[in-house]
Amino acid sequence: MTQNFVDELDLRIINCLQIRPRATWSVLGRVLDVDPVTIARRWERLEEAGLAWVTCYFGLPSADRVMAYLEIEIAGAQVTDVAARLAQHREIVSVHHTTGARSLVASVVGRDPAEVSHYVSESLATLDGIVAIRAEIVTGKYSDAGEWRLRALSPSQQDALQAAYPRRDTPPSTAPVQPDEGRVVRELAANGRLSTSELARRIGVSEATARRRLNRLLAEGRATFRCEISQQISGWPQTGILWARAPVGVLDGVARKLAVLPVIRACLTTTGRSNLMLFAWLRDVRELHQFERAVAQAAPEAEVIDRAFCLRSFKRILLIDDSGRIADPPVLPVDDGSMPF
Repeated sequence: MTQNFVDELDLRIINCLQIRPRATWSVLGRVLDVDPVTIARRWERLEEAGLAWVTCYFGLPSADRVMAYLEIEIAGAQVTDVAARLAQHREIVSVHHTTGARSLVASVVGRDPAEVSHYVSESLATLDGIVAIRAEIVTGKYSDAGEWRLRALSPSQQDALQAAYPRRDTPPSTAPVQPDEGRVVRELAANGRLSTSELARRIGVSEATARRRLNRLLAEGRATFRCEISQQISGWPQTGILWARAPVGVLDGVARKLAVLPVIRACLTTTGRSNLMLFAWLRDVRELHQFERAVAQAAPEAEVIDRAFCLRSFKRILLIDDSGRIADPPVLPVDDGSMPF
């Protein structure tokens, strides 16, 4: 797998892990009717090639963490340099070079709005070339990128996987993140399929303790596992972003209607004049207008304020190289394990 080449089995394996990121190879073998050793070998090759990976994070927004999206204007030809340096910041979750009025769209995590302000006014001030920064706090998540699926599995395969790992609808705990929880999630952020024995070794506890801490995070709905894929092999290699506005009285209903559109990868509500932010993965640049038409048809109350096409992504949880693969070594999230939608 020296090139961006995957076959249908690779895509089905990734799709399985999108649904159940820590499913065992034996379960996946039964679901796909393939030798588990073959599945494990295929996944190892995908990981080594930087084409797919599993990560872990605390969900946002929460009682003790907030996320903000930044629109950043860059002077002259310094966009690539600034974006690459910005992506190295552990507070930063994603960085995209886009068309339109802003040079970069980035997301940042902080413990509260004041910490976001501190980061923007002080840490970003060290980067030469930044002309202006506008920030909006994310107020709600209606769909997130972790719920996006390849749709490579048959309905019967999906049912078999769901039956093997029934979903538990547990409201996330609102308790503050504890240091031991942060250490667990931080290790799993780089490799969400670490065995409990390896996790125990890395955080310096017994395997039983590591398993207990992980199970507690899962039982409380705090830790989220997510299988990510290089966009270049997804079938939808381009990204479109829309900023829209809906009257506050119907904002919740509008967001719910938009969140279920097949084209949507993430639907967020935010502060500011544009109170909706929508991301979609597209087959080509022409689909950006189809994306906007789908939004207009689904929710006529929503007025699209602005649109952008992503020219290149520098970070999507972990660093992305210019071929769309995960970069090595990864830059991990902030110490408490906070991660994106």
